[in-house]
Amino acid sequence: MRTASAKAAIGAHSNHSTADSSLGGDGESASVPSGASTRVSQARGPLRQPGSAGKGYDVFIRNLPEDATSKQLAEFFGAAGKIVRAPRLNLGRGFAWITFNSMDAVAEAVRWSGSHFGSRILYVHPANNVSPSDAKMHGCSGTDIGAHIPALRDETVEKLVAPSPGATFVDGTFGRGGHSKAMLAAMAPSGKLHAFDMDPEAIKEGERLMAEDARFTIHHAPFSSMHKVLKPLGVTPGSVDGVLLDVGISSPQFDDASRGFRPETDGPLDLRFDPSKGVPASAFLQTVPHEELVRIIDAYGEESGGGHAARRIADAICLARSRGELPSTTRSFAELVARAKGKESSGQVMHPAKMTFQALRIHLNSEFDEMRKGVRAAFKLVREGGRIGLITWKFSERKIVDDVFGSLVAVRPNEPLREWYQQQPGASPLPNGPSLESDDVVRPSERELQRNSRCRQALLHVLRKRNLPRLAHLEKRAYRMPGWAAATAPTPAATVAKEKPGGKRQRQAANLGDEKMKPKKKAAKKVKLASEKI
Repeated sequence: MRTASAKAAIGAHSNHSTADSSLGGDGESASVPSGASTRVSQARGPLRQPGSAGKGYDVFIRNLPEDATSKQLAEFFGAAGKIVRAPRLNLGRGFAWITFNSMDAVAEAVRWSGSHFGSRILYVHPANNVSPSDAKMHGCSGTDIGAHIPALRDETVEKLVAPSPGATFVDGTFGRGGHSKAMLAAMAPSGKLHAFDMDPEAIKEGERLMAEDARFTIHHAPFSSMHKVLKPLGVTPGSVDGVLLDVGISSPQFDDASRGFRPETDGPLDLRFDPSKGVPASAFLQTVPHEELVRIIDAYGEESGGGHAARRIADAICLARSRGELPSTTRSFAELVARAKGKESSGQVMHPAKMTFQALRIHLNSEFDEMRKGVRAAFKLVREGGRIGLITWKFSERKIVDDVFGSLVAVRPNEPLREWYQQQPGASPLPNGPSLESDDVVRPSERELQRNSRCRQALLHVLRKRNLPRLAHLEKRAYRMPGWAAATAPTPAATVAKEKPGGKRQRQAANLGDEKMKPKKKAAKKVKLASEKI
């Protein structure tokens, strides 16, 4: 373990230089947060260092406290080796990246995973530009290499598998198999699990799992096609107990620089889930019309600014295209977008090009259309009492869940429209049919957030299939009833605007009072004149 004093520990490692003063900006010594414990390097011989002296090697750090600073991280990890690029922080998600000059330093930093930093426990992994072979050679093996922790794993298993472990299930978004493996572990020997994915790397992982477990089958197909793919295998509508859809991009895809999903790393600007289908983003941007590009960035990028940011980003892309200077790599394209977007005024700490990358990815992979079709395909497959689990990560995905659920939701017992409908003359009974009810949304536990800060935005929606009247069908019947127009028409009293105190009505009342008082005033005046004459 490193000693209690970070500065003492750093001084003790005289053969490892810390980051230079430019990391701190003003050259002052950075302080480690109060209570931060440190780790001492294990007694090991020097490790073989691949690559040239000028090459940098990154570590990825998770679960940072919200008040962490670049200075603090530089001092904390400086004893691991020479830092050649200042720590880059994304405190909104609890992330950071640090670039060292050697794999020795990366291996040392990874061994500090589990150390306390302020109020948090840090988790350290080799980042994208560290190959698995280099990392394993330097002792960073096991869960540190390509570690992927599926969000809401235990809650998903409890909701979908635990009620009927011997049944048939579908994992529509296999990824690297985190959820599938947990589901298989909870399933009975008689259970079956079918998984879907479009990513070739995911299919390779799925084939390995299929060779290990006869209960599991992987399908290289979009999850919206689950009904068609599974029907020839005897998996018919109403025969599945649970379907999982963890929508969006998976962590391994996001962390693979060769796929082009992250603006912070350099690689080809691709953004496809299945590189064998369609065209990469770099080719798409060469042909997309300006107005269509504005629409895509505005609709799927969730940019602030009322559409101004989307238009300015599209302007910059099209101008670069007209000069023959449109970048085809992620980092150069991200820099172009950042220049066009300008300074972020919303307080977000994420990369300024992140939402443009998201918008292009959603469009190229038809993510939202696939999600709508996938939920309806799952609805057809599950039996009465079956469960559909959806893990969403952003507002636009949750809106799709709400839209699809709203069209299939069952009539609630205390539904006001149902009470009105049943009171109408000639109202026929509502027939039962396939519909949905929803559990309360499940959020990550504090324990999971400490272990996997990436899941902070994840929500688990569980929809249960029922045989009850559907609200959409009730609405269709109610709106055709003869009494509906009268029931929803405004009353005369509701059409008259209410005056504020001191308004026209009050003035009219005051004037009316004056008119009533006028005869009394005239009579008093006559009495007064008469008395004066006397």
